Amino acid sequence: MEISLKKTMIAASAGVIFATGIFFYHADIGYEVTFNGQDLGYVQEREIFTTAVEVVNQDLKEKYGENIVFEQDVDFSMKVINRDNVLKDVDESINAVVSTYGIPMVEGAVIVIDGEEVASLYSKEEAQKVIDNVLEPYTKESKNSKIVGEPIIKEKVEIVNKQIPYKELTEVEKAIDTINQGTDKLKQYTVKDGDTTWDIAVNRGIDVEKLAEANPEKNIEKLHGGDTINLTVLEPYLTIEVVREESIVDKIPFETEYRDDSSIYEGRQKVIIEGKQGLKETTSKVVYVNGKESSREVLNQAVLKEPTTETIAKGIKALPIGAGKGAFSLPTSGRVTALSKAGSHSGDRAVDIANNMGTPIKAAADGIVVTASPDGGTLGKYIKISHGNGYSTLYGHLSEIHVEVGQKVRLGEQIAAMGSTGRSTGPHVHFEVRNNGARQVITDYFEGLKVGRHVAPVYLD
Repeated sequence: MEISLKKTMIAASAGVIFATGIFFYHADIGYEVTFNGQDLGYVQEREIFTTAVEVVNQDLKEKYGENIVFEQDVDFSMKVINRDNVLKDVDESINAVVSTYGIPMVEGAVIVIDGEEVASLYSKEEAQKVIDNVLEPYTKESKNSKIVGEPIIKEKVEIVNKQIPYKELTEVEKAIDTINQGTDKLKQYTVKDGDTTWDIAVNRGIDVEKLAEANPEKNIEKLHGGDTINLTVLEPYLTIEVVREESIVDKIPFETEYRDDSSIYEGRQKVIIEGKQGLKETTSKVVYVNGKESSREVLNQAVLKEPTTETIAKGIKALPIGAGKGAFSLPTSGRVTALSKAGSHSGDRAVDIANNMGTPIKAAADGIVVTASPDGGTLGKYIKISHGNGYSTLYGHLSEIHVEVGQKVRLGEQIAAMGSTGRSTGPHVHFEVRNNGARQVITDYFEGLKVGRHVAPVYLD
């Protein structure tokens, strides 16, 4: 029994020695690696892992830029390690480091307006570039518009350093557009009698669908006067005030002076001294808010050039019988046979001038032929000429018509020949002056007309 026990102890001791030998064959002195709080395994040489960290760091900078956030908290603990659980080379160490890396973060900058984060940029310099670009249109000057002081932003604008997920970064141009376009804000509106949903939406540049979304508890198709609803209104992020000193040159109108002149016929006038406009420069302090004028204060006014008064000679010389007021002339020569009689002549609203058949009939003023009728009923063949400003003249009982509709005619130009067409007792012309279609009192235009008097056209300069 004693011999048997000794054999057993010898066998056990031999087993321990064998197992220990195997352990030391597969074990070695190395380092346990803890990276940013995570156990990644073992390395036999620290340089293997530190090299891997440097490689990953460089790769991240190349991909995301120098501002990338890369925590590098490495801890090495010397231990007896198992060779089977060792990070054998740099590549294995790189894979281990990458496995711990989450969402890429950047040491960026956020533009904060009145406490609201509006845009996330890669750097403080980019954020400042955004603000500068938003302000740039408001800082432009011209010869007649100078900025007083600096543009003032009414809101509190901050550029705050912050770690930002890389995917949330905004390009500079997009950030500029975001701030310039503004943001949707809710405002309350009291419905007025007669308002429709369509009118409310269209007048404020919003969709009916958006109006419904802003008022989920209301039936926007059944609004009544006095109802209060929410409106989604696009408002700018920034209120930018600019004060400018502006100079504007305006024309000064000239005055007109009239002088009676007995050498000029009544109704005519002549410019003796031509009027000329003056020039005036006005300097003002103008306040603009987001590009729209808010207030204006006149600082100074200076006359650069005095106006020249226009002097006009006004004719007071009595007109000859054949010359009418307002540049009209009688259309032919002959004897006045009718002024006031029943029908179209009632109240001196036409004149009949008789002469031989075929006597020339001439335009009473410059104008355009609007009617050239071969059969005007009681008027027979007749012509109507428009002279502008509502004035027209009519010529009846013609034997021949020498013009056509649309033709331009000049004062004194022959347009027809005297005749006796229509209801007529002999060769004559029936002549009217009309204003907006209404027959005018002919003696108001041709003073001195009397039945039996011989008349003739008079063309005055």
